[in-house]
Amino acid sequence: MRITTNMVMRNYNNNLSATLGGLESSRKQVETNRRFSSSYEDPASSAKAAILERRYARNADYLNNVENVQKWQDTQEDIATQLSNIAKEIDKRYSVEALNDTNADLDTRKVYAQTLRGLQEQMVQTLNTRYGETFAVAGAGGKEQPFELTADGVLTYRGVDVNSDDPNDQKILEELSQEATYIDLGLGLGEDGAEVSSSTAFNSALPGINLVGYGKDEQGVSKNLVVLVGQMADALEEETFDRDAYEAMWENFSEGSSQLRDEIATLGTKTQMLTQMKTRLESEKLAITEQYDNAVNIDPAEAIMNYSWSMYAYNTALKVGTSIITPSLLDFLN
Repeated sequence: MRITTNMVMRNYNNNLSATLGGLESSRKQVETNRRFSSSYEDPASSAKAAILERRYARNADYLNNVENVQKWQDTQEDIATQLSNIAKEIDKRYSVEALNDTNADLDTRKVYAQTLRGLQEQMVQTLNTRYGETFAVAGAGGKEQPFELTADGVLTYRGVDVNSDDPNDQKILEELSQEATYIDLGLGLGEDGAEVSSSTAFNSALPGINLVGYGKDEQGVSKNLVVLVGQMADALEEETFDRDAYEAMWENFSEGSSQLRDEIATLGTKTQMLTQMKTRLESEKLAITEQYDNAVNIDPAEAIMNYSWSMYAYNTALKVGTSIITPSLLDFLN
């Protein structure tokens, strides 16, 4: 086979172009710190990177949700803790045992009653605490103020009297106490029939009546802490103090305070779960970042080394070209 000058030049130009392309690719690696600039350069790594980018974005959404829910949960815990502190204050100063012969006279009882009414108003204000523009313990109806205390001592939750004897009202309150607002935190959101499966999402709703109670017991005594405080104040202002009636209200108040502490413990458990979720998501974020780095990015030292070798190969190719081209021109001149 006869090798002509044109064949040598054509082959040389092809090889030189390939060498120059390698140099350009190495230069981009140094500048961008990426193994490839276009997906066709490394289809497998490009596909893996696309999957990791979607996972990273989803992980970022979950982390953002967890952080927002944690702040929401902190507000709810603060409300429950403030209510519990008020209940402890009442327990300490206004129990049946505290009303001994020394301070059971009418004037003293009226002072006690006035203080109880102040604490009652404080409880309502605490229950109506906002987080941003949303009421924190309004269940799923956070845009409207959940509790309202009228001048005659009637307390309503979402417009329903918490002390109502109407069975329909009690049914409504029961439904309101079970309201839920589910947030996807990466637990594999799923459905149970037409409802969201509670094991696959986080319930951020807290109906306020679960903190302070609602309805009456079999003796007709209220089970709501706020109402009980007002009724105990009424009892203290009576000319003749009914210790038995006060004791019955006090027993319900003590039981309600215990249930409030249980709710605080439940909130604490949910807070701990959120902390664990955040830790897991942060670990997952780190793992995704490392996988993405391995798939897409290149070590700077390796990139510089590749560039140096590409530059060396290109300069060598130019020198080889000089040794090829010069004799060919001389031959042509001869």
